[in-house]
This record gives sequence, C-alpha cells and structure tokens, in this order.
Amino acid sequence: MNKKKNFQLIALVIGFFFNSAVLMAQTSSPTQTSSPAQSSPQTAQTYPEPFDREGATKVFENDRVKVWDVSWLPRAYPTHRHLYDYAGVYYTSGDRVIVSPQGQRSPTHTNAWDTFFFRRNVTHSEEGVGTDVLRAVFLELKEPTAVGGATTASTGLGKEVGRPNNRLITWADIAAPGTQLQAQARKYENDAVVVAFTGLKPKITYVKRGTTTQGQETTGADRAYTFELK
Repeated sequence: MNKKKNFQLIALVIGFFFNSAVLMAQTSSPTQTSSPAQSSPQTAQTYPEPFDREGATKVFENDRVKVWDVSWLPRAYPTHRHLYDYAGVYYTSGDRVIVSPQGQRSPTHTNAWDTFFFRRNVTHSEEGVGTDVLRAVFLELKEPTAVGGATTASTGLGKEVGRPNNRLITWADIAAPGTQLQAQARKYENDAVVVAFTGLKPKITYVKRGTTTQGQETTGADRAYTFELK
C-alpha cells in the first residue's frame, strides 16, 4: 500500500512540474494579435515637372493656365509626367526622340505651326536631336475639367483648327505672305490665350471672356493662334 501511495505522490509531483513548464512557455511566447505581416504598398513614383529643365521658360501664369516657351536642345531630358491637360503650337520644325517609361524609343519629326492637345498624365522622356532646334509654346490647363464655355461663338479670331475637344478651341489667324495682320474687331466669348508671332518671336496676351478688342494683341504679327479656354 505504501508503495502505491508513493507512486501516486511521485506522479502528482511530475504532473505538477510538467503543467508549470507548459504554462511558463505559453506565457513567455508573444501572442499574435494581427494577421501575418504583408509587404507595404509600393510608393507611387514621382517625376520632375515637365518644364523644370533647360530650354523651357515660363512666360505667363494665372489661376487658369501656365504658358511656356519650350525648346528641345540637343540633349536627353529626364522622364517626366504631365500633370495637366496641355495644348499649344510648334513654331519651328525639328526632331526629337520620345522615350516611353518602358524604354521604347520613337524618333519624331514635327513641323512648324502644328497645333496639339493632349490629356494629362502622359509620362515619357525626350531627347532633342538634329541640327534644327524644335520650339513650341505650351499651355498647361490648371483646372482638371472645363469650367463651362460660352454658348455663343467668338468672332474675328481666324479659322478654327485642331481636333474638337472639351477643354479649349484653337483658332489660327494667318496673314498673307509678305503682309502682317491688320487691326480688326475680335470678340472673345471665353477666356483666351493669344499667341502672336512676329518672325519667330511669340507674344502672349491673356484676354478675359466678354472682351471685344480692336486687334491690338495681333496687329503687325505674321500669324496668331488663339486658345479659348472652356
């Protein structure tokens, strides 16, 4: 009988120490209160401003638009992203290489007096190439959408050019060879940026909607491009 009691006592002591060891191990182990760690989301890549570079000069800015005089000098420019819808006119012919973010190279020739309009978030880099420097006047449209254009058409601004879009209307007023634009009434139903060229020198004028001028912003120029903002 004594042996049996002794055996039971030994078993009880062993059980006590075993349970204590298990409890201590559970207490010392950190408790997981959240799901397994996941990789943090990749930070969106940032790019420099498209015209924060040599060869680009800001010539006008207000609450609606930035206007730049841009040259593609013979060098490689960094990858950039256009944060605004943008438009404009090239005023010399020239060559460049447009490089996609994936590295695809697209040699591109552009003719003087081509107009353009592109939506924001275009991402690329560019290289000026060739002996003739490509130059353009660029407008960045600071508002994300149109604010509402006039329901009546402007008059005296020339001929409408470019593809129709919901951000602006582009007009070209070109003098006959050997002559200059003459004074005439120009009625602006929308805010507008007027780019008048004498030779290859652009002059920028911003005209508020509802204004009628006698053409002083274009008189004497060889040609003028008017960008009406919707």
